Amino acid sequence: MRNDKHLRLLRANRGMTLIELLAVIVILGIVSSIAVIVMFHIIEKSRQQAFVSNAFALYEAARLRVSAGNVEFLAPETSELLTYKQLVADGVLEPVRDPFTGRVLSTDHNPSYVLVRKSADGHLQYAVCLKGETKQLCSYSDTQEEIPVKELSVSLITDIR
Repeated sequence: MRNDKHLRLLRANRGMTLIELLAVIVILGIVSSIAVIVMFHIIEKSRQQAFVSNAFALYEAARLRVSAGNVEFLAPETSELLTYKQLVADGVLEPVRDPFTGRVLSTDHNPSYVLVRKSADGHLQYAVCLKGETKQLCSYSDTQEEIPVKELSVSLITDIR
């Protein structure tokens, strides 16, 4: 009787079969590969959002420079181009790190700028053109036009050819 009880306990405590173990490993592999794909997508979105944030930083630096009186508009409907190099040299902007490459954008060779326009009614309008090493936030189409600050978004980031 005691042996019979002991045999039932051994059968109840059996381990997993090889097929069950392989099934668990396959399921874990599928779940982990999906997680990796999702993580790469999240990282790419973060880089795009950081790039747009860099464009806003360029805009804020230009606003700071204009509000400090370092830019004079002598007549209505005039504009002033503030380059990335000027903004960094004036100390209103720290050198920007390209989120796609991780390198700081050179002030000597980077053509990024903020265009400040004074309308006839005296309002200032800002537009940004930010060029990274591999991406840009400069135009709606193939022309090299700056983007009004209100319209900056990740959907406007394009590859540099």
